[in-house]
Amino acid sequence: MEATALKIMRCYFNLLSGSDTIKDTDGIEVDDVEEARAQAMKAVEELREDDDMSNEDWQGWRLEVVDEDGGILFTIPLGRSFIH
Repeated sequence: MEATALKIMRCYFNLLSGSDTIKDTDGIEVDDVEEARAQAMKAVEELREDDDMSNEDWQGWRLEVVDEDGGILFTIPLGRSFIH
C-alpha cells in the first residue's frame, strides 16, 4: 500500500473592514484548514499583543483566511465579538 502524499496548501490572512483591505501577499503553508485556523488564531493573538488598539478600535474588522484561489476558508471577527 502506498503512503498518501500530504498536500500542502497555501493560505492568506487578509484584514478587512468595510472598504478597507490589507492583503496578505506572502501567505503561509499549512497541512489543512484546522492548522490554518490555529495559525490564524495565533496571528490574531499576536496582533492584539503588538497593537495598542482596543476591542472597540477593531470593531468591524475581520481576518479573512483564503486559499490560493481566493476562496474564503473562514473569517474571524476582531471586535468585541471575538472570543478567545
